Amino acid sequence: MKKNIGTVTESERDEIRLLYERINGLKELTQIVSSDNNELYEKLVADMGATVTRFQEWWNTKSDKYHWESSDEGSWEIDFNTCDIYLTEPD
Repeated sequence: MKKNIGTVTESERDEIRLLYERINGLKELTQIVSSDNNELYEKLVADMGATVTRFQEWWNTKSDKYHWESSDEGSWEIDFNTCDIYLTEPD
C-alpha cells in the first residue's frame, strides 16, 4: 500500500535527491574498490556512513516539520518529479 502523506518544497526535494544520488554512487564504488586499497576503502566507508546519517536526518527533520504519518512496518519515499511524500507499507 502506498499513501500520499505530504509534499516538500523543491529546494527540500533537491537536498534529498543529492544525498540519494551520492549514496547510490558510493554503493557503486563499493563494487569497484577492494578492501586491499585500505586508505581509499576506509574513506569510502566513512563517506557512506556520514551520507547515510545525513539522509536519515533529512527524513527525521522533515517528518517533524510536516508531521508525516508513519508506521512501524512502513517507510517513506519521495517522488522527485512531484515532491510528494508517500508512506509505503507491505500489503
